[in-house]
Parts: sequence; structure tokens; C-alpha cells
Amino acid sequence: MLVDSSPMEKIMTSSDALTEQAILDGTCAVVVTYGHRLAFVEQVLHAAFQAAAGHVILVDNGTEQGVASSLKSCAAAWGADRVTSIRLEHNGGSAAGFAAGIAAAAQRAQTRHIWTLDDDTVALPDALKALARTWQLMGANPSNCLASFRQDKRTYVKLVNKNKPNAIQPNSFFGFSAQAPFQKKNVAVWQKDGLECRSMEMGAYGGLWFHKDWVQRIGLPDQRFFLYFDDYNYTLRITHQGGALWMCRNSVLTDLEQSWTQTSSCLHPWLQEQEGMRRPYFALRNRVVIEQNSIDCQPVYYLNMVLFLIVKVLCRTPGSLVCHALHPLRMMRRWRVLLGAIQDGLSGNFENKILK
Repeated sequence: MLVDSSPMEKIMTSSDALTEQAILDGTCAVVVTYGHRLAFVEQVLHAAFQAAAGHVILVDNGTEQGVASSLKSCAAAWGADRVTSIRLEHNGGSAAGFAAGIAAAAQRAQTRHIWTLDDDTVALPDALKALARTWQLMGANPSNCLASFRQDKRTYVKLVNKNKPNAIQPNSFFGFSAQAPFQKKNVAVWQKDGLECRSMEMGAYGGLWFHKDWVQRIGLPDQRFFLYFDDYNYTLRITHQGGALWMCRNSVLTDLEQSWTQTSSCLHPWLQEQEGMRRPYFALRNRVVIEQNSIDCQPVYYLNMVLFLIVKVLCRTPGSLVCHALHPLRMMRRWRVLLGAIQDGLSGNFENKILK
């Protein structure tokens, strides 16, 4: 079931005449990096070009001078005709990094599609070709946006294996809803010539592939989010304005680094000290902000919130309860951050005081 959006179709009257090679050449990948991740970046760039991307925008998101010099040398080694390097003086989070990269990609006359990649997501050789072929078979409609299948991302795996929608259920809190058995959302499946896609309401930056005209239509990522779920906010703007988002099973990415939410511990990731305060704060605050548009019964939403915090966070394991009993002050400090994040999310507070 494809979304029909005739205004977007009129933007590219010759889309159906595009060859696969023209689509590949017109794809500009955007890679955002930070910290000390040069080794990852080199692998991501190599894989992107092996997948036949026409150009790459490499965004240095406020790295130290030594790393910045190495990144510039890495970009120069590929040549200015293949890699454009952008440096942000300060790390503005994924939102600012991808906003800068997407803006630069959209400004290139040669760019037709933008392919956003995390600095630790490596594309398999046929990943981009699968996207190009799928888009052509779907009618070369600019309204159709695609996402590569990240085989290490749990929400994408559940979408493929269990047809679990990657969407925000009404009144759910962080994906949890006591009413889930009664809130079935259908996942549309598209299949043709050995290619397979599943519909999504929202998706991650890593592997997102979309026509650059969407930048004119919805703008750039909202930098107020700073970190986490800014990609969900961005893709929700696409699907809420008539676009379709499909996860392409044949376009595969692998993650070089395990997510911080998958570390082995008796404590929920939000309560682990090694993760600091920023990650839990932004993950929770931003998700709550996004969920506000899906609430039609506040008592049910708050019920789901309380149940999630008790069952999924506090009582995650017996060891979690023991840790709370042995270190009450330490746990209280972290809970104060979590509850503050929820309050800021409910009120739409984007002051980001935790950065100061």
C-alpha cells in the first residue's frame, strides 16, 4: 500500500526515466562523527563507496584538534570530488550534526537522494543498490522514503521477525502499553522481484534514504533535541506530512559498536553510572516530547509510565532491587535525573540545562 502524493511527484517529472546508476550517482551519504572514532569512520566511508554512493558529506561534530586533523586527512585521501568535510566547532549532538550534513547534501546540485549513516554503521556492498531498485519498482515517487535494515537494531529485527510496528502506540510510554494486546497496528508489506519492505511510522538516521526535496518540505532536524530521538522526530515529520517510510530488508547495514542500551548489567541502562547523566536524560526527555502527540487519555498514559518505571526499570532484575537497597543515595540521584527528564518532556522544556 503506497502513499500517493501527487505534489511531490510533480517535482520530478523525469523520475521514471532515471537509471539505477543515475540514482546511485545522485545519492549523497551523510556521516556524522565525534570523539575518537576515526577507525570507524574509515570503515564507513570505504563501505559507502563500495556500495556505490556518489558522494559523502563527513561532519566532524566538534572533535579535538588532533582528531579533526586526522578526519580532514581521511577526507582528503578520497578527494574533494568524493568527500566534502564539514567541521562544527562544538559538539551539538546528533541533531546539529545531521542538520549540518543534510543541509550541505541538499545544497549540492548533483544530489538527488540523501543517505544518512551513523559513524559506526557499515553498509553491505549491495545495500544502496537494493534501495535504488526498490525505489524504482515503487514508481520512483519522491514521497517514498526508504531505510536500510540494521540487523543489530532490535526494533528493526522485531519489525522483520514479528511484524511489530515501529510506531508510537496511543498512550504508550517508551513503547510500553498495558493496552498493547488491544492496540494492533498493521504493518504493510511490499514485495517485488525478490525485494521486500515493511512500512514504518518512524526510523533512525542510520540507513535513512530520502529524496532531497523533503528538506524543502519539512526542513532540517530539530537541534533542540540535541541527542536521541531527533531522528524519530524527523522521520515522523515525513510520515505525518504524507510521506511513506519503508524499511528495505535487502539493504543491510551492520553496527560496529554495541548500543549503550544493550550493555550487560543488573541495572537498567538509565541507572548505570558509567553512562553518565546526559544519555538517560536526553533519551527519556526526547521520547516523552514525541509521545505527547499520541496521547488521547492522560490517565492511561500516566498508568503506562508508572508501570514501565516500576517493572522495566526499578524491578528489571533482582540485582537491581539489591543495588537500590545497598546504595539508596546513589540510586536516588539517578532517579532524580530521570524524573526531571520526564517533567521536562511533559512541559516541552528544551533548555538543556544538563549540558551546562
